[in-house]
Amino acid sequence: MGGLLLCFGILFGLVLGVTLLREFGSLDRTSAAYRTQTVFLRTLLLHGSLLAAGGFAADYARVRGKMRFRVNALLPLGAVFLITAGLLLFQEGMTAAILLPAALTAVCWQVIQTAEKGTDGMSITLGTVQLLMLTVVLLKEKEAMPALYTLAGAGACMGCMVWGLHPAKCRLGSTGSYLLGSMLPLLCASQGRWKLLALMMAVYVLNALPILKKGERLTLLERMERAGMAAWKRITVLTCFAVFCCVLAVVTG
Repeated sequence: MGGLLLCFGILFGLVLGVTLLREFGSLDRTSAAYRTQTVFLRTLLLHGSLLAAGGFAADYARVRGKMRFRVNALLPLGAVFLITAGLLLFQEGMTAAILLPAALTAVCWQVIQTAEKGTDGMSITLGTVQLLMLTVVLLKEKEAMPALYTLAGAGACMGCMVWGLHPAKCRLGSTGSYLLGSMLPLLCASQGRWKLLALMMAVYVLNALPILKKGERLTLLERMERAGMAAWKRITVLTCFAVFCCVLAVVTG
């Protein structure tokens, strides 16, 4: 249910944003920059829609009890890779030098982001912060159309955040996780924003690092939970680190 709310929130935000931009914006709709940004926005939407549809199919099969076999984790990750690579081929000026790293980055992001079993609260909160910061970066570089996508994503995350407050009334599921996990890596990697992507990914790496320690393999969130820290405190710690990384990325360009 949460994943569907995220999808509808992004779609509604985009329709509203594009309508307002066309009515009151000062963009030249006949310019090459506007056409390029529009094509890129459609690619982002198609990529997210395909992943969300795949996630919804998996969620539906799981709920209905029709999942007759255990899906290997490599299958959905392979789907992310192929969809990302295929859609990036349609981008003007895209070369093999950027295509493979962009697709691999999208897969790595999915792996690290979902290392924690209960990722809803963290994903939505951090997604809100990161998408807002990315919106600022895109607006500074006058990329209005992609900025609408990230702004709509941040707004949808805020809406899901309300429904996710304890006790949670809905879950992201595979639908929301795949959609939310694909937005930042594709947008940053396909445009060569590797420094920005690395800084935004740092918080997920930080959460996953404790898994490498010997003994019981627990993420940072799980270790803080074992220590008796409240859920809002755990998420606040990681959010503060994410904000620091995002501000550093914006300041250093």
